[in-house]
Amino acid sequence: MKRILMLICLLNISALAVCQPNGNYQGDVDKAFGYIKKAAFKHGYHYMITFGEVNAAAINVTPNTSYLIFFVYDNSQHLAPNFKAFLMTPDSALREKYTAKPFDRAQVGMARVAQMDFRTQTLNQSKTRPVKLEASPKATIYVFTKK
Repeated sequence: MKRILMLICLLNISALAVCQPNGNYQGDVDKAFGYIKKAAFKHGYHYMITFGEVNAAAINVTPNTSYLIFFVYDNSQHLAPNFKAFLMTPDSALREKYTAKPFDRAQVGMARVAQMDFRTQTLNQSKTRPVKLEASPKATIYVFTKK
């Protein structure tokens, strides 16, 4: 249900956004963040961190928590994006279980938005665990969390 509501909200936003061939990419990223933040807060998520224009980043996750991760990248050259998040662990079964791939969300001017849902409801350990985020092409990464 949350996905459907988030999808409808961001589809409306992308319909209102005007693609600007000679637009200001950074301005579009800031505008996209405003839309993302508003929708995430509406669904009970809290802002955690931003990584600006990176190929890789990492966060620590805790058990029984949901994470919304947004990748905002320059789509002016229509590159094929490759984004993923995975639990950094030597246990390949656990790593595969906690690997997530994003889905395309919206376009705001020259900035394209992909969203990823990462949940740790069944993570058995009570301590925090590192998750690696990979982005190709470089992307501004926004992370939101909800218990």
